[in-house]
Amino acid sequence: MRIVKATQARVPVRIDFAGGTLDIWPLGLALRAPAVTVNAALDLPITARIEPLPGTTIVLRSEDLDREARYTDGHALEAALEDGTCPLALLGRAVVASKPDGGFSLTSHAALPAGSGLGGSSALATALVGCLWAARGHRPGLAAIQALAQDVETRLLRTTTGYQDYMPPLYGGCLALTRAVGGLDIARLDVDLGALEARLRLAYTGEPHESGITNWGVVRAYLDGEAATADALETIALEAGRVAEALRAGDLDAALAAMLADGRARRTLAPGVTTPGIEALDETMRAAGALGTKICGAGGGGCVLILLPDPALHPHTGDAVDVALAAGPWEPLSLRLTETGLVLEPAGEDA
Repeated sequence: MRIVKATQARVPVRIDFAGGTLDIWPLGLALRAPAVTVNAALDLPITARIEPLPGTTIVLRSEDLDREARYTDGHALEAALEDGTCPLALLGRAVVASKPDGGFSLTSHAALPAGSGLGGSSALATALVGCLWAARGHRPGLAAIQALAQDVETRLLRTTTGYQDYMPPLYGGCLALTRAVGGLDIARLDVDLGALEARLRLAYTGEPHESGITNWGVVRAYLDGEAATADALETIALEAGRVAEALRAGDLDAALAAMLADGRARRTLAPGVTTPGIEALDETMRAAGALGTKICGAGGGGCVLILLPDPALHPHTGDAVDVALAAGPWEPLSLRLTETGLVLEPAGEDA
């Protein structure tokens, strides 16, 4: 079916609080403790915009990467993907999987660093799939968008992928994702997002990470029976459950304590999860009064979450941490949590 209307998709990315990696099959079904992943939608938006063009020409653009590629038709795009010459392979894979007919331009923009550990590529895949379907007049369910977006990214990476990165972009808010035999429960937690934001800071280390490599190292170690990895994953599962329960109860002190425990266990999962740069940031933040730090995503670089004490009891710590961040080699990022997930709306002349 042809692209019939100019459409824009907007999604947040995700910030993971606890239970990351448990969303990768088969880990969530193999552990003794329930596999809970707790995350939230972070308003560093990713957008995808599609506009119909006459004929069969397909134009792919990434505004943040300043790249563009043109193809005479879908067959030429598929050939470029197979021979590795498409410079915007995620956009191309989403197009091929969605099977639109005719000509169009597809443009993306991401408001975060590449390799941030915030699930940016998964959020982009989600936006692309939603946009491509909506522009043909379809209104698929969120579960269908997630399934195709994850397949697209897995096909691109050709390695293990989990489900957690797609959920905040789709649903928004703070979520507890529980994997059990037979399915996934997606529970929206009633959290005061403003109060939670006040206890957090976010910094990019300047070291892009490659989550597929790090995640596969963890999965392989677990399947090979490495006791240290298995013990760390069981600890992460237990602490993630505590984070979810504490957030449900509105106990931010307990939630942050469990996040830190998750973070300590995560550092022992596999070589390369933490780096000298991450450890230097942790030491500096603690010296400024922070409770500690938690690596975002699979680690190996990317972003680090900084956890702060109660501002009512320690009113100056946030400012001290901000000063230390500004003085270091790290890039502070905006940390605004949002209740809003995927938004699809007219674009261009239709807006």
